[in-house]
Amino acid sequence: MSSLEIKSVLKETSDKLRNITDIPQKEAMLLLANTLKKELSWLVSHENDLVEIDESFYKAVERRVAHEPLEYILGKATFYGKEFKVDKRVLIPRPETELLVDKVLELLPHEEHMHIVEIGCGSGIISIMLALLYPSASFCAVDISKDALDVSRHNANHFGVESKIDFIHGSYLDNVTQKIDVIVSNPPYIAENEPLAVGLSYEPSLALYGGKRGDEMLQKIIDLFSEKDAMLLVCEMGYDQKEAIAHYASLKGYAAEFYKDLAGLDRGFWIKGKRWEKV
Repeated sequence: MSSLEIKSVLKETSDKLRNITDIPQKEAMLLLANTLKKELSWLVSHENDLVEIDESFYKAVERRVAHEPLEYILGKATFYGKEFKVDKRVLIPRPETELLVDKVLELLPHEEHMHIVEIGCGSGIISIMLALLYPSASFCAVDISKDALDVSRHNANHFGVESKIDFIHGSYLDNVTQKIDVIVSNPPYIAENEPLAVGLSYEPSLALYGGKRGDEMLQKIIDLFSEKDAMLLVCEMGYDQKEAIAHYASLKGYAAEFYKDLAGLDRGFWIKGKRWEKV
């Protein structure tokens, strides 16, 4: 363990991260703040202080230099302004998935006594945020991975909504017995032959690949939406899947509508069921 000046540690670390990230200085600060258990503002106001740097910090930097996602190294990620636990058992939350929550709020602006089911809950971010936003609703969150459900339950407990969400181990809507009003999902939608970015190789493949074409799981979810006579379906999708989803929805008798992400790419869709007009 050695004592070093904070600003020199940050300079050295950001230099190492320069070819890894577009924000090397910020990531260096996040890694150091996490190790020292300090806020970023503290680092800024104490940049000339000497601090003891132990081996855990250098190991964390090495992991990031090897392209491991920062969120796995820190053990947390921000979603919808809140901090969630994440690790290699679950997909890292993306900013574009916040748009899925936005769309549900837009379509259902008033608090309802609804039953909302999430297919493939992962870290639980969508169900947990909706549970916080719709206090009168009830939820089922389904995932095929028991490991992912462990992370989901941890996050639900942290936010005090564990009693509102029934976490279910299964595929799609396995073991969901209650009548369903709303289905939400950010399912795997990457085609199996599509190469992954370096950082994505650290994330669970079960949460990434959606089949040979990539949209197979999305089609299955549309089928289940129809079978269950649900009121509303909101899903995230791949940027190049709009035409295929629109066509498949039309075959099932629905007119899918689409929303774009902040980059202007097609990123999700929603479908209103037959029960929608009765709401």
